[in-house]
Amino acid sequence: MNNLIISIVAINNKRTIGINNTIPWNIPEDLALFRKKTLNNIVIMGRKTFESIKKPLPNRINIVITKNKKENKEDLFFFSSHIKALEFAKTYNKTIFIIGGESIYKLFLPHTDSFMISYINDNTIGDKFFPNIDLKNFRILEKKIFSEFTFVHYSK
Repeated sequence: MNNLIISIVAINNKRTIGINNTIPWNIPEDLALFRKKTLNNIVIMGRKTFESIKKPLPNRINIVITKNKKENKEDLFFFSSHIKALEFAKTYNKTIFIIGGESIYKLFLPHTDSFMISYINDNTIGDKFFPNIDLKNFRILEKKIFSEFTFVHYSK
């Protein structure tokens, strides 16, 4: 089975993705796009991201990478290793979305086939940032301009 692994992220002009374990902007159009893209697929996130959203995202298989072992529930699974999480995710015939935070994006960079980036027109300096990535070997599959951001889907 060949699962596509996509990092999906909203970043601003300073590469900020978070501040104080929250997203520093509230853009309903971007949240709706995130929901549409990830629905009925797999989302992989770190513990802090999971704690910030407070519950599993509905209609998705949620995988959380954490050192604290927790009990798996329906559509919510915990792993201490990103490799074990990825192996588990690949048992499903679904697209795998990496949804953050900063250290999780970095861990999955070598495995990522595609990036879905919402470029937010904002200059907030946060405390969590998206890693610098070289997109010169990627092609743009989709680009859509919204009032407060531009969405670009890059693929290898």
